[in-house]
Amino acid sequence: MEKELGAVFTPPKTAEYIVSRLGKIKETHKVLDPCVGPGVFVKSLIKAGVNKSQIFCHDINPDYKKNVEDLGVNFKVVDNLLSFNSDIYNEYDFIVGNPPYLNKASEYVRKNRAELKKIYGKINAHETYSMFIVNSIWRLKEGGKLGFITSDSFLTLSTHKKLRKFILDNCRINEITLAPANLFIKQKVNTSPVIIFFTKTTGSLNKDKRDNNMMRVIPRVENEREYTKPPIEYQIKQKKYYSLPFLIFHVEVEEQIIKLFDKAPKLEQVVQGYIGMHTHDNRKYIAAVKGSNLAEIFIKKNENIQEVDKKYKIISETLLNTNKWFPYLKRGGGDQYYRPIIEAINWEDESIKIYDIPSNVPFLEEGIVISGVSSRLAVRYMPNGCYWDSNKAIGFIIKENSVSIEYVLGILNSSLYNYLAKGIINNTNSLQITGIHALPFLVPSPNILSQIENLVRTIIREKKKNQEYNYIQEQKHIDNLVFEFYSNQFKFPSELKEKLDKNYSIYSIL
Repeated sequence: MEKELGAVFTPPKTAEYIVSRLGKIKETHKVLDPCVGPGVFVKSLIKAGVNKSQIFCHDINPDYKKNVEDLGVNFKVVDNLLSFNSDIYNEYDFIVGNPPYLNKASEYVRKNRAELKKIYGKINAHETYSMFIVNSIWRLKEGGKLGFITSDSFLTLSTHKKLRKFILDNCRINEITLAPANLFIKQKVNTSPVIIFFTKTTGSLNKDKRDNNMMRVIPRVENEREYTKPPIEYQIKQKKYYSLPFLIFHVEVEEQIIKLFDKAPKLEQVVQGYIGMHTHDNRKYIAAVKGSNLAEIFIKKNENIQEVDKKYKIISETLLNTNKWFPYLKRGGGDQYYRPIIEAINWEDESIKIYDIPSNVPFLEEGIVISGVSSRLAVRYMPNGCYWDSNKAIGFIIKENSVSIEYVLGILNSSLYNYLAKGIINNTNSLQITGIHALPFLVPSPNILSQIENLVRTIIREKKKNQEYNYIQEQKHIDNLVFEFYSNQFKFPSELKEKLDKNYSIYSIL
């Protein structure tokens, strides 16, 4: 049942740290753990001297009732997310805990989707932990404090923009600490955790107080000992969180990069991305191109399949761009600049009737394709005549004549843009069109334009001869050109170049 309800148990040292950062808990204060589990936070509160009568505990799982009540505190079996109503606004002075993580595919969320949407839909909360953040802020009294350890995905994902705005509109952010990445590894949970502390501060009259609030922000610590003495910490005014796209709660971003996002035009002025199409049955309508790596995989799979109608299809390259087959882009991955066409889509009339093909998408035009699922920003040339899928490969068309496909390929595959896209806008393996559109873009000088174009043409030419071509030297040159060009306008510190070379360049992972 614990697994079904998304329970992950907080290590005692982490719970003690969270309790220690709440501030003074007076005898008149009420403290709530809304998802108490076995009572780790209760033990920490009692150890810190909080009177047991002040501690209130809720959990949906009745199995915890006896153990928690044996600690001498109040326990109630309740689904906090669904039981919320106006009578319990502004009820608690402090709320602590580790809310369960269940996503939209979980049984709990699917079963209760309509009711959850009715309560939390305006804030677009997607997972249970994000709903618990909203729920707990509602339950806090004005000036009350929240201390949670939860998934860090809400800090940057564009899908959580409304949640971040809700927090900015209703709270002073006291602290954001990125907890050890392996904190829950013994429980076989790989979610990257964050510790957050908010003070409820609502209303338009308190906007200046929220905007000018100085937050304590601590980058990822290695272990629990570093909570109290972190190697690095920053003091950031809360209003800085309005500077980046989607109100991203950045933890370690240079002032010059924030200024770049704030002042520079957006990439969407020169590049337009489009959601692709659905076949509804890839096995039936998608084929591998003979001679490709995918074709070799299909051949091996076919050896183990007896039924003719289940065989993986393989077609010759000569059939591409005929009335029957077109090149199809559907795979992500980390390949940059060029990758040969490995898949084709059936384009007979009877097949087309089955497909979902969005209107006003310029399929078949020359452009670039960006991997929607990749650990880094991976951008490749897209020739004329292609269709693309709606997920792992995203088609983009250059709409500004002052820049070329080669130039856009060069800057987007640079270490600087990998940092902007994967280090700031979205540090997961997924990318969205809105994130690409939100990247800053500076119009190049003729000299920079021609140098990068020539380097990219060399890479593509050599990769067409040999897909394994090592383009590190050309990439280093591109990275330096892009960094110097942007640095000339925004005065990047030299430490940023070291960071890019170490963590965001293609040669850093080879």
